[in-house]
Order: sequence, then C-alpha cells, then structure tokens
Amino acid sequence: MASAFNSTLNTNKAQLPLEVWAGVECTVNRVGEEYLDQLERNGHATRLDDLNLFAELGIHAIRYPILWERIAPNGLENADWSWADERLGRLRELGIRPIVGLVHHGSGPRDTI
Repeated sequence: MASAFNSTLNTNKAQLPLEVWAGVECTVNRVGEEYLDQLERNGHATRLDDLNLFAELGIHAIRYPILWERIAPNGLENADWSWADERLGRLRELGIRPIVGLVHHGSGPRDTI
C-alpha cells in the first residue's frame, strides 16, 4: 500500500512545476504619531526597475504591497492608485503574479488605532 501511495505522490509532483516566489519588505510602522515606511527606506517606492530585477531572478509570484497607509492615508475618498496601477501593470507585463496585500503588520489606515 505504501508503494502505491508513494507512486501517486511522485506522479503528482511531476505535474506541478517548481516556482520561485518573493516578497518586498513593506511595513509602515506607526510609533505614536510617527510613521516609518520601509518602501521609502529601502528605496523600492521609487524604483520601478526593481520589478525587472525580480523577473531576472525567475520570480513567478510576489507578495506585493498595495497598502492602505500608502494608497489612502486620509481615507478612500482621497485614494491615489497611480503607484499601484503602474507597478501591477509592470508585474503583468513581466508575467509575475502579484499576491496583493492591503495591510501588513504595520498600522493600517491613519484613522484606526
């Protein structure tokens, strides 16, 4: 029985391609009323070309930050999706699947405590 089970596992493994996934450090950390944005600190916020580098590494999917703190820090009525639109469009062009996160283990929208 065990050999039949192992044979099934091996068959299933052969059908699933190995993929490389990645993620960008994206915490927006709130300490009191001060915000520390890791995308700004690590430079990724202004480097669209980083996505090309991920593609060159063979990345298939990426955990990618479309964080409320950055898109709509003053509420959804004032949301600016331009940064997200540009980056998600580029990921699509590169054939990288985004795993989009609206929140990270940071603080969430400013109106939350």
